[in-house]
Amino acid sequence: MTEETGRVGEGVAVSVVVDCGGTSSRIALIVDGEERARIDGEASLSGYLEPSRIGTVLRKLLEPVEERYRGLGLVGSDVAVVIAAAGFVDSLRAEYRAAAESVVADAFGGAVSTLTFVNDAVALFLGHDADGVIVAGTGSNVLMRTAAGGVVQRGGHDWVAADEGAGFWIGLDGIRRVKRDADDDQCSALVDAFCRTYDVDAAGIIGRFRELAVAGPQMKAQIARFAVGVCDAAAAGDDAALGIVDRQIAELVGTVERAIGAATRPGRVVLSGGMMRNALYGDTFRRRMAAAVGEIDWLLVDDGMGAVAAMAAHGPGWPAALGGFRPLVVGA
Repeated sequence: MTEETGRVGEGVAVSVVVDCGGTSSRIALIVDGEERARIDGEASLSGYLEPSRIGTVLRKLLEPVEERYRGLGLVGSDVAVVIAAAGFVDSLRAEYRAAAESVVADAFGGAVSTLTFVNDAVALFLGHDADGVIVAGTGSNVLMRTAAGGVVQRGGHDWVAADEGAGFWIGLDGIRRVKRDADDDQCSALVDAFCRTYDVDAAGIIGRFRELAVAGPQMKAQIARFAVGVCDAAAAGDDAALGIVDRQIAELVGTVERAIGAATRPGRVVLSGGMMRNALYGDTFRRRMAAAVGEIDWLLVDDGMGAVAAMAAHGPGWPAALGGFRPLVVGA
């Protein structure tokens, strides 16, 4: 970078790292190991994105960081893009490949050398070189390393079949309890929390239930919003909220136990997601896990950006033992 212009010279290593969770995304532009731009956005390659929209959302994610790339005078510099996406799973590998191939030729003026997709939980696993990963945010996922270097997954198949202990289920269980209290004209901590979360008064509660039920692709995220209110009520001592949180934590602990039973006893496990960062939830989960399987070396991370950046620095080669969890690399 020259002092006169603040622009970056030729021959630099440029990478774009993206962390797409269930409700939002974070993007960073890294030049020669230094983060030069950070962008937060609502567009995300989430688990409830229609496959036909993958290419459209991918373009929307890359457009603002491409503007920063041009503004820094990087035009012509090769770009390695690594995207951790909650919606990237092995069954959609063909759809993600097609979307990547449709974007790579034009993005960054055709300077994309490789575009890598990896599931967000797998990114934490690989980027932090961990023995396991437990995600509890809008949804949930559990990965554990096998002795042969493979991966065992339990959960992670969205709310219809899984998402044990996730914000979605805590929010939905809380909403159902609010419905009972509203039917009985009972003022409760959960009713108050619901009204604060969704900005309604008592008269608007039933109408908001209906809106949540038909919220389309945003339904899961909108329901999961209430998880914070449920946890706050639980932390304040509300018995109904405590029961909801305890039941969901027990579901996740059981899921982790099954994963460990099918893999190896983990040494270091990454914890991620909004629920894990909640003091009540996170502390209770770790205490329950210690009682169930013994002490584990936990690494609590705020997001997946560090892991995705580490993957970008690693390069596009990943072991075949990962099987269906192996990142998809286009352009290599």
